[in-house]
Amino acid sequence: MQFSDIKSDIYFLSKSNVLSISDADLTRICNKYYLQLQDVVRSVNENFYMQVATADLVIGDGTYTYPDGLSGTAPAYNKIKSIWAAFQPADINNPLNTEFIRVLVADPNAITDPNYEFTQPTALMFGNTFTLLPLVTDVTNYPVIGGVKIYYISENSLLSLPTDVPNIFPSFHDAVIQGSLIDVHARLGNEDASKMAQSVFAKRLVDISKYASARLPDELGIVEGQDTLGGWEYPWGRISMA
Repeated sequence: MQFSDIKSDIYFLSKSNVLSISDADLTRICNKYYLQLQDVVRSVNENFYMQVATADLVIGDGTYTYPDGLSGTAPAYNKIKSIWAAFQPADINNPLNTEFIRVLVADPNAITDPNYEFTQPTALMFGNTFTLLPLVTDVTNYPVIGGVKIYYISENSLLSLPTDVPNIFPSFHDAVIQGSLIDVHARLGNEDASKMAQSVFAKRLVDISKYASARLPDELGIVEGQDTLGGWEYPWGRISMA
């Protein structure tokens, strides 16, 4: 359901229009409840919103930028899950998934010896960047095209354009409508209708949590060689909401 359809349904169900609830106000109200629905899905399994950003592994100072949405190639990140690099692929123009290794993540303030030489691939995490060490130097083996992968939980863009589609399960797009009707009816003085919408929305929050839980793959959390208490993250893939 596109955002334009959602707003049209809200105006229809509340017997209102842009003269009583402006388009800007309705957009703000819709996003208020859209974010609540996202939070419920994320609480079941944040990996529903997992994405991967790639960068070339190059000779330089080892600095890479987090996904921040500024470049137009990746949305802003909510959480970095893991960082992987292909240091020695057979083909530097086409590294295989099996040639990536997961790098350690460290706080740069934890390094007390400024002359310390890293032997294991490590990412030092800074405010908007991370530095990948040890630095690569062999000009014959670099750059590795797409040789750095960042698995991260993305921040979803707010609904704004008429063609925007909520990034929640399609069968729950109506929940954005029901949540928005809480505020819209209240603004119009329809307290009973507002309370009814609040009850429906509360149920939809429970329903979407159950629905998301049922869509988790059976193998989630189980990694070969590890039991369920192994503590390993599940860094691969993204469950589609389409």
